[in-house]
Amino acid sequence: MLKKLLLMGVIGLLAACSPRYDWRELDVADGQLRAAFPARAQTDSRDLALAGRELHFSLTSAQVEGAVFAVGYAPLPEDLRGKPAARELGEALRRSLYANFGAEPPAGMPEDGAEIEVHAPPGQRDAWLLARIWVTSSMLVEVVATGSRRSLSPEHAREFVRSARLRP
Repeated sequence: MLKKLLLMGVIGLLAACSPRYDWRELDVADGQLRAAFPARAQTDSRDLALAGRELHFSLTSAQVEGAVFAVGYAPLPEDLRGKPAARELGEALRRSLYANFGAEPPAGMPEDGAEIEVHAPPGQRDAWLLARIWVTSSMLVEVVATGSRRSLSPEHAREFVRSARLRP
């Protein structure tokens, strides 16, 4: 009887100490990107208007205590594949990150793959994000971690965003 109680106590302690972040690497964006997600991820899709184009956008995301870790991706329209005009989609997506937070975008927008950090203006909601955006020859890809200062630590945001690697 004492052994059973002791075993149940140890199991209870182990369950209470389970980590909130359970990192796992996944291939996403139709296999074009690999990222480490902090929890089980799910994928949803919808159509999205961006820079005057309609894109079929898929979002693979995981949530941990109010923070969201996501990879969004959309195949480029055939007429833009491999063309400089596709960069306009990346620019529009970068601008939307700032617009969604009511923040002013910088004069010089970050380059493909550069980290983008956006905070909601003071006095508004307590929210921030860390993101990276790429325009490849065939796809638009966004990696983003977002949450409040309490729900998303800079360390967890960087771990997720920096884990994202485009496949050759």
